[in-house]
Amino acid sequence: MFPDATGQLQAMAENVILTLRPQDQERLDRLAEVRKDKAVWEHQRTYEQSKRQYLGEDVLKNTGSAVVWWLAKNDEHVEKTVADLGLLAQLTSAANDSDIPERLQELLSPSRTDGPDEFDETDGPVSPDAFGGAPGHRSAADHLSDLFDAMGFPEEDPRRAMLAAQFAHIIKEQNRYETAEEVLRRFAPPEPEDDAA
Repeated sequence: MFPDATGQLQAMAENVILTLRPQDQERLDRLAEVRKDKAVWEHQRTYEQSKRQYLGEDVLKNTGSAVVWWLAKNDEHVEKTVADLGLLAQLTSAANDSDIPERLQELLSPSRTDGPDEFDETDGPVSPDAFGGAPGHRSAADHLSDLFDAMGFPEEDPRRAMLAAQFAHIIKEQNRYETAEEVLRRFAPPEPEDDAA
């Protein structure tokens, strides 16, 4: 309302409509969409960071915590958990870039009665120098390869690269960048050949 100098006039308006130019309305719509997308992305990122932290610091901290976590989720499968102790030891070892504890070494030769037939020739852990490393020293990538073999994923299985990338991400969260890079190099799919040459 605008004041009248004489004080005699009073004016009011109702049903006032503000119309923006189409360009301004489009800009505001885009900004609103970007804000919504950013909010969703930030929630997803926070969720992923929380999940990685949970897996890295709680679940895969050591074999014992992995076993407790697994039993909490699958308490009716105690026998399977016991049978998979070697697998859990390999998993936590790969996630933490550490050697499998001595007391768990004997679990690394699981019976293969339930596994695929193509792995039946091997009766125990892979030789320490099978991958060209120093005798007696096995890298996290070696352990991860053993894990994939135990899971029945052959060398050409694309799930190996996918899972390795996820492990590498978790390993980076633990500030083990060289190990993460080694895992990525070892399991990354081959680069497509450039036909433009």
